[in-house]
This record gives sequence, C-alpha cells and structure tokens, in this order.
Amino acid sequence: MGPDAGSSGDGFVTLLSTPWSLDPGSEQYDCYRVTMQQDVWIKSIKPIAPVGTHHSVLMLVTNPTEPDGLTQCSSLLTDPAIYASGVGTNELDFPDGIGLHIKAGQQLFLNLHLFNASDSPLTGTSGIEYLPADPTTIVHEAGTVLAGRATDATVPVGLNQSLQFTCTTPANVTMFAVAPHMHLYGIHLNATYNPGSDAAPTTVLDTDYQFDNQQFRMMPQQLTTTAGGKYVVTCTYDNESGNPIDFGESTTQEMCFAMTYVYPPQEEAICIK
Repeated sequence: MGPDAGSSGDGFVTLLSTPWSLDPGSEQYDCYRVTMQQDVWIKSIKPIAPVGTHHSVLMLVTNPTEPDGLTQCSSLLTDPAIYASGVGTNELDFPDGIGLHIKAGQQLFLNLHLFNASDSPLTGTSGIEYLPADPTTIVHEAGTVLAGRATDATVPVGLNQSLQFTCTTPANVTMFAVAPHMHLYGIHLNATYNPGSDAAPTTVLDTDYQFDNQQFRMMPQQLTTTAGGKYVVTCTYDNESGNPIDFGESTTQEMCFAMTYVYPPQEEAICIK
C-alpha cells in the first residue's frame, strides 16, 4: 500500500504500509520502497505496529538503485532516517515550527524487523501514519539519528551490566526528542551530551526500560550540538541467561540506541563512532 492510501479516522493518513506473514518462532526483515507522488508535510507521526512488529525505520533514499516494492532483506540502515519506532512507540507530535518534509519523487524506504515468538502463524500489516502539516508553519525540517550500537558488542552474564557508546557530533544539530531502544535484556538507558570545553554534560534521557514501552519523550529544552561534542549512550542489562549475549539483528540478541529526533536531518541513519 502506497502513500496516502487510507486514513485511520482520526485525521491520520497512511503514508505507507505492507502486509506480512511469519511462521511460528521465526523472524525476518522486510524492506518496502515507495516513490512519493506528491510533497508531504508532517506534524505528527505514529507507527502501524501490530503484534510481531519488533521495530521499524523509515528512511529517505539518497540515490535509489532498487525499484519500488517489497523484498526480504537485512537491517539496511544506510540512508538518512526520518522516523524510527520500537514496540509500544507512541504518536509523536512535533513542537511548533518543526516537522517532516518528504518531496515528490523521493523514494521512501521502510525497514521492518518482524518477530513471531508464538507457536502459531502470525500475519499483520505494518507501516507509518501521519497527520498533515501546513507547510507555511514549518521552520525546521527534522530527521532521526540512532545513537548507539547494533553490532560488535556483548552483554556479559550478570545483573546490572552496563555498556557505553559515544557519538562525536558535528556543530549546529538540534536535538528535541528521544526514545530508548534495546531488546529483551535491557533495563535502563542513560544518554548525556557533553559539548566540550569546561561545560557540564546535559542529561538527554535517563529512564528505566521496558521492551513493550519504547516511548518518545520531548526534551525539556532543545539542545544544539558543537563540533566534536560527545553524545554518550549507556545501556544497562540484566543478563540471567547464563551466557553472554551478543549484539545483533535478532530479538534474542541485543542493541543499544537512543532514537533521537534532530534538525536539520542528518546524512547517516546511525551514529556509532
């Protein structure tokens, strides 16, 4: 299903959506591409995420090389992201003057991670809905940065095991909303920003974590980055499995991300430096 193909009845319009099916105990990545036929301005956005939708990332393809349509794929988080959601992610209403802009002719790329933990087949339709904005009210166009790590880390055995990842920022990127993303062993996420010099770090997010409640929070004050500033994300886990847990794409592995809304949009979907 393509852009503007339907409405949920509350003013929200379907941006894009795709059906899927999963065998018992299985997981997969679905990649869905749609080329926009008209400009879209967005002031609120939310996921279409029935049971089985582990997470979704919506990207704008910089140089399209793949045709529109649905394929099974891997976690291809390579293009600039404009939205990301996990289990239980809420509707996000942008502050006044901030919104998303998708231009006619741009290709949308929805990366879906689907997971069926049950003993029965599972089907659903996942995607993104939005509330249209008046373009004359948008001063800043926004995007998403996933700050943290998806691979190349391991959670040791034991309680309160913390891993820390640091992103080095360019200047003049403004953060205004953030949500945590881990998998089943995560219990807490702390994110701070240190602009350098003698300034004290600012807490961006400090929250206990529940896998089924990955909510965006508006920051009390918007924060503008400096060149060489450090965005530090610390994830804490209770690993009582008896074995180390590697980071990776599977729901049974782990990740550590602060899903952060910023303006202007950034060229990379993930900050893992």
